[in-house]
Amino acid sequence: MRSRLRRTPGRAGAGVRGVLRSLVVLGFGVAAALTLAAPGEARERHDLAATRTVQALPSGDLSTVPRDFAKVMGYQPVTARLADGEPRVINPRGSCSVPGEGRPFDFAVPCMAHDFGYDLLRYARRQGAPLAPDARDRIDLLLDHDLRVQCTADSTPTSCAATVDLFAAGVGFNSWRQLSGPPVDTAGLTRTAGLVLFAAVGGGGGLRLWRRPRRRPGSSDR
Repeated sequence: MRSRLRRTPGRAGAGVRGVLRSLVVLGFGVAAALTLAAPGEARERHDLAATRTVQALPSGDLSTVPRDFAKVMGYQPVTARLADGEPRVINPRGSCSVPGEGRPFDFAVPCMAHDFGYDLLRYARRQGAPLAPDARDRIDLLLDHDLRVQCTADSTPTSCAATVDLFAAGVGFNSWRQLSGPPVDTAGLTRTAGLVLFAAVGGGGGLRLWRRPRRRPGSSDR
């Protein structure tokens, strides 16, 4: 009788651990589903004017900007030139969203052009016709190209290129997190929730539940 009573706490503990392990597995599953969520493309329509402007960004053609862009977004875009003379349509109030704004490298024009591109995504959303996810991909790729153009005119091209790699990684991660949609405050909540859940389940000690309890010296299963 005593032997059975001694085993009861161990069995109960094993049951609790089993339930907790199941919860950990479920947590990882939910986190994976949220993190790997695919961007939605099933839209009834995309803003054609903004789409044409995104496609024309490499040409720096100011005439492609939607006529009501300034009214909707609150500023008039202008043109500027990269180090090699290529024209770009820019947000004159834009900047690089990193500490130091990319200095000592001359990234001002690429960043202002990138800001204008993102404003096109916001513009289309306000028009009720968000652009397809590949529009943001185009804008991000153009930023990478423009930054590297600036590096060719820099006195320390190797350091400049390394900085561009960091820029590209950060921009790419943020676009992935926001499902390649318009960069607004509510964008990316799904994948952000997934990342937070991953951290909570894994880093919060959930993985420890998989460890077998240590036996005390001299203990026996019999």
